[in-house]
Amino acid sequence: MPCYCELCGREVLDERQCKTVVIEGAVLKICPRCYNRLIKQGKVREYKPPKVTLTQMPRRKIRRKSRSIPKYLLMEEYEVVSDYAKRIKQARERMGWSTRVLAERVREKENVIKRIEAGRLIPSIELARRLEKVLHIKLLEPIVDESTGYSSHGSNEDYFTIGDLIRIKTSKK
Repeated sequence: MPCYCELCGREVLDERQCKTVVIEGAVLKICPRCYNRLIKQGKVREYKPPKVTLTQMPRRKIRRKSRSIPKYLLMEEYEVVSDYAKRIKQARERMGWSTRVLAERVREKENVIKRIEAGRLIPSIELARRLEKVLHIKLLEPIVDESTGYSSHGSNEDYFTIGDLIRIKTSKK
């Protein structure tokens, strides 16, 4: 199965030749050519996935600790629905709560709840999850990538790599 370098966009026919590395905190798959160039400059280090450990639990139960996935990765999978303000206000009124009561239930300031209901503030993914749980409504939906150019690596017209972005920035100077 082919692999594509996330720096230069080059296709590597054997996926085992792609290197998974960390560059300035970002985990990327790169081709051997980019890897050799960056390793000489000292700008890259190999990515080591988090280790999964088994913990002995009482009564002979073994529980597998989950890998710690950063919150920002989980939050990017969902987005708040466009009519969030209307849904929140209707659900709160249906339950007969004031904005103060709702704010206490979701551990947030009343002013924030008022701004969200007025549509002047989009709740964070974390706050939207708390609101969903308390109000029993749906506020988050999975992000759907409507652009087909980024999902298919075959067409280079719409496909940008990090390397392209760097070249664009440097050429404008």
